[in-house]
Amino acid sequence: MSFLKQILSPFVEFEDDKKKEPVKENKSPVVQDYSATVNENVEHPLFKGSNVAEPAQGHTVTPRSSSTSVLPEHQQYFEKLIEEADAKNPLFQGTDFKEFIESKTDIDNITDEETKYRTAFNVLKRTGLTKEKLISTAHEYHNIIGRDLNSFQSAHSQKYQKEVKQREQLIEKKAEELRALSEKINSLKKEISQLSQEMTETKDKLNAVKHSFLLAGENKQAEIQNELQKIEKYF
Repeated sequence: MSFLKQILSPFVEFEDDKKKEPVKENKSPVVQDYSATVNENVEHPLFKGSNVAEPAQGHTVTPRSSSTSVLPEHQQYFEKLIEEADAKNPLFQGTDFKEFIESKTDIDNITDEETKYRTAFNVLKRTGLTKEKLISTAHEYHNIIGRDLNSFQSAHSQKYQKEVKQREQLIEKKAEELRALSEKINSLKKEISQLSQEMTETKDKLNAVKHSFLLAGENKQAEIQNELQKIEKYF
């Protein structure tokens, strides 16, 4: 029987599975806070040397982008991470969670979600997939992503400390230097103002003395000249 016929075959096994497996209550996934685990001296592919992987051309990142904003290259990164793990990790030999998700995606024409899940599982269990392997490999893929997120967070923290915190400290240092210079400038302005006032007062005093002295001398010369004229006239 072909793969397509297996997918479209009557779902007799689904009813048996329903009897064997109780329906479990759906629970919302727990989002782990990866910021709590930060190690030093950790490398990550997105941080290469002193460079940071930039968004692809045509994509921009706002300083305060929402938590739901995902760049395509980051989504592709985790797709590739799963692909590489599936290809290289012995735990994922044979059919596992990844192939199950891909098979489930291939049967989008089945609209009922439960039927779609059971169809994909019943087709793949003929290749050796079990519920235990499906769940265990799903957990392992989840853990691989979690470890990568922790590694990223640690590398990001190091990069942040190196390239942001250092600049913040340098800005604070320069700002302190600027404050010191501003205080020095204000002090110099006061000194210049005081010196200018003293200079003006001294200049006025010296000019007054000069004018008085010259005038006194000229007056004395005029008196002498006047006396000489009288002597010449009378003698």
